[in-house]
Amino acid sequence: MKPDDLPLALLNAEAPARASPTPPGSSSAALPLLALALKHADLTAAANAVLSELAGRLGCDRISLGLCRRGANVRLELVAVSNGAQHHERQNAVRALLAAMQEAIDQASEVDAPAGDHAPLLARLAAMALHRADDGLCILTLPIFCDDSAAGALVFERRLPMADADRQLARDVAAFVGPLLAQKFRTTGALPRRLLNAWRGDQAAAAPGAVATWKLALALSSLVVALAAFWPAHYRVLAPARIDGSVQRVIAAPVDGFLRSAGVRPGETVKAGQVLATLDDREATLEFDKWAAEAAQLEKQYRDALAREDAAAIVIGRSKLEQAQAQVELARGQLERTKLLAPFDGVLISGDLSASIGMPVRRGQELMTMAPPQAWRLVAEVEEHDIGELRVGHAGHALFAALADEPVPFTVTRIAPMAQTLGGRNVFEVEGRFETQAAGFKPGLRGVARVDVEERQLGLIWWQRVQHGARRVLWQLLG
Repeated sequence: MKPDDLPLALLNAEAPARASPTPPGSSSAALPLLALALKHADLTAAANAVLSELAGRLGCDRISLGLCRRGANVRLELVAVSNGAQHHERQNAVRALLAAMQEAIDQASEVDAPAGDHAPLLARLAAMALHRADDGLCILTLPIFCDDSAAGALVFERRLPMADADRQLARDVAAFVGPLLAQKFRTTGALPRRLLNAWRGDQAAAAPGAVATWKLALALSSLVVALAAFWPAHYRVLAPARIDGSVQRVIAAPVDGFLRSAGVRPGETVKAGQVLATLDDREATLEFDKWAAEAAQLEKQYRDALAREDAAAIVIGRSKLEQAQAQVELARGQLERTKLLAPFDGVLISGDLSASIGMPVRRGQELMTMAPPQAWRLVAEVEEHDIGELRVGHAGHALFAALADEPVPFTVTRIAPMAQTLGGRNVFEVEGRFETQAAGFKPGLRGVARVDVEERQLGLIWWQRVQHGARRVLWQLLG
């Protein structure tokens, strides 16, 4: 609608101050309509029933109901029209209808068209636009209030202006039935929509000071995030870690046989020469006794030849005796090898044979592993997507579950050139040298290693991690 289309007196009028909602009357004519709205649980059914009944009583061509999701100053939604009219057929009329509703809500005032000079200027402009869009019908727009906040509006359209009794009934419906329909609008529908409506309603009903506080909090939060994004920080690689011996010695089975006993278990400290386990020595003992007896007999024959001064017998006897003595030494060595001895002072880090007594072992089979005491190394299991960031010489700290008092510093000394699968993960083993050897170190202790790579901006660190993760996910999804 152009300004030239309006009466000159309307354009020159001054808008009055914001009016308060019209106080509800006490007419009992609205009670049947209230009961009709309560009868239907569904909003659409209740609104259509109330509007159709009211249109018949007031002789209106059409009554429209618009509700907003979160109070005033928000885009309205046309919910229902009396007599089941299709309110989406005339888009221009619908826009004018919603504009008139919105202005009546904003001004908290009922508006007539073409009459109604008591209403604010903007509300009268919107009402006049609706009056012209709907072929000159008389328009009455009443705002709906719920919990002291505007929740919607009713628009009455008829050929003749309303009488005072009809106007009072319309006001009573807006005062009593309108809030009920607005409450149904907020509490019906899908659960996400109801939650959104409730949240928006709370936001709209909030005091101006509370809104300003939220805006200030949002601004401060944005500032903190922006500062954090440019804040310098250390880029770190985290990985599960364990403690192993810096030098390890494997104890293997020296001969084929059967396990007879196991004297120590992993984690125990042993001394050099201590018996760790024994193999069945019955065959080795019999072999030793056999060659010992043979050597004793040949030695007697050799002595007899010496007594007779038989040169030929002496040479033959000496040769056989030396051969038998060599077999005795060989049998003695095999008998001694049935005992597995500790090669040095240290700690047994693997090889629990207590549950394998009587089991056969083969020569060269690995049975136990030892490490010297107070000589430990760190082994970190680094994921393959982080291995490219690490270099030999990087410093880090490790925190173990059994030694949670203080992180232990270490330096990266070796990065395995080949990955291996551990627990379903593809990892690289990264070895580290401890700067100090803690007294509580034990083989197999597990914890978390953190390697400081370099200093970067915190926002760049976040972005790299998100980018790498998103890239892997997209690659998998897109195939």
